[in-house]
Amino acid sequence: MATKTRNVVIALVAVLIIAVGAFLVLQSPSQQPQKTQTSSAQPSSTSSAQPGLSGSLTILVPTGDPTLMPYIQLAAGEFMKRYPGVKITIQPVPFGQMVQTALTALQNKNPDPALIIFYPSQASTLGPYLMDLRPYLSSGVLNKSDIPTSAMLSVMMVAKNGTVTKIFGVPFQMVFGYVLVYRKSIFNNPALQSEFRQKYGFDLDPLTWSSWDQFVSAAEFLQSKQVAKYALLFPDGLQQSIFNGFITVFYTYALNDPCVGIPADVAKGAVPTQGYWAYFRYTPDGSVNITVGCPSFLQALRAYKKLVQFQPPITVQAMEYDQLRDLFLTGDYAMVAAWTSFIPIYNNASVSKVAGDIAISPLPGGKYPFGTGLAPTFIGVNPYAKDPDLAVRFVAFLMSPEMYRLGAEKVGFVPATLSGIRAASQVPSMSWLAPFVPLLQAGAALSDIQRLTLVNRVTNFFTDMRPYFINQVASYLRGEQDAETTQMNIYKTWKSIMKIS
Repeated sequence: MATKTRNVVIALVAVLIIAVGAFLVLQSPSQQPQKTQTSSAQPSSTSSAQPGLSGSLTILVPTGDPTLMPYIQLAAGEFMKRYPGVKITIQPVPFGQMVQTALTALQNKNPDPALIIFYPSQASTLGPYLMDLRPYLSSGVLNKSDIPTSAMLSVMMVAKNGTVTKIFGVPFQMVFGYVLVYRKSIFNNPALQSEFRQKYGFDLDPLTWSSWDQFVSAAEFLQSKQVAKYALLFPDGLQQSIFNGFITVFYTYALNDPCVGIPADVAKGAVPTQGYWAYFRYTPDGSVNITVGCPSFLQALRAYKKLVQFQPPITVQAMEYDQLRDLFLTGDYAMVAAWTSFIPIYNNASVSKVAGDIAISPLPGGKYPFGTGLAPTFIGVNPYAKDPDLAVRFVAFLMSPEMYRLGAEKVGFVPATLSGIRAASQVPSMSWLAPFVPLLQAGAALSDIQRLTLVNRVTNFFTDMRPYFINQVASYLRGEQDAETTQMNIYKTWKSIMKIS
């Protein structure tokens, strides 16, 4: 990637992180989104009941996110107020069961659930079965111009000639991750700052770090000083977080690896467009190559093992999303790699010992923020639903600025659209969202759209390739095999089992 491009991204992300950090510095625990009182302002759509729509919808909603389920419940209630003839049922499902639950319904052509919520890692598995939303995006029922282009990559099917052949979902929740959340009371200690600077030659300030080596050095220092029970909480869960945690590390090394061949302009805009797409690339003859065999993958494996050394070993406690969300609340950790959706609960004084004491930085640091990227939550439509048009109408309502504002006021929900972020940023407790608007508007000049969406054609990426990857990396973290064996096992197996649509 060109130096100029990187400088642009660094500047943009630094502005964003500094703005969020300033918000967290200024906001007292009692002002957190989860504790915000209901505003008297209501979406205009809910001012009175309106006739015209009737029917029933079931929505498959994963559990675990502190704001996702409350927002869906809120939106469903408001929609039913507006249209008394509509009945909405919410079907909660644990993360580990959500893909199989959705696949069973779609493959059996069941009408329910009508709407399915999913994450980027699951997109390629569900995409072939979900309804094509291009007609609704073209007609304006869903406002495509309001959605950042980089947030749509996981739900686009693109032919080799660059033609978009299907869009099977829309992002409605915006999450940035992973980010580093750290304790201000520890990092702002003058004595620690001075000793660290003298010992390592750089500052104890994540916004100034430029490598994983600096990150690890800081964790080693904090662990030695026993400022907390553990210096760092980093994802290594056996269900999903190893998969997401590792791509955070791999991408930062892949940027400088010609073998991976990251497009030079891919990180222009709001944030780096990192993601699973980096594992795949087209060869000159049009076949698909796997970048797991590249040198940067080996570098990332070794760095990743260093990052998880400061917490209980994986044989004692694997750190999945529940642990990343809940253990940092105890005050036992100086730092955590987390999703921005966890910020409201971290700063909720009724449950968190670190409320009012957190700041954030991109990973691995403010001077090299390429480990942090977009991780939107998507919603798709079951093509066998009783009334797909009704389902899409609810999605449009879910993504309306009025509903987004109400969600920000009541549950601290972060929208995925430009107008939604504008509306949410007007809520005092969510004012830190304001810098997102110009950054996301800048967008990304994505010239190699085929490369960035190739992973969407790997139909067994989530169901077969992901579990094998997780098991192999977990074996490496346990000391059961070395990095070279881990890399070769994943490379050979992925090549043999990969299915391309």
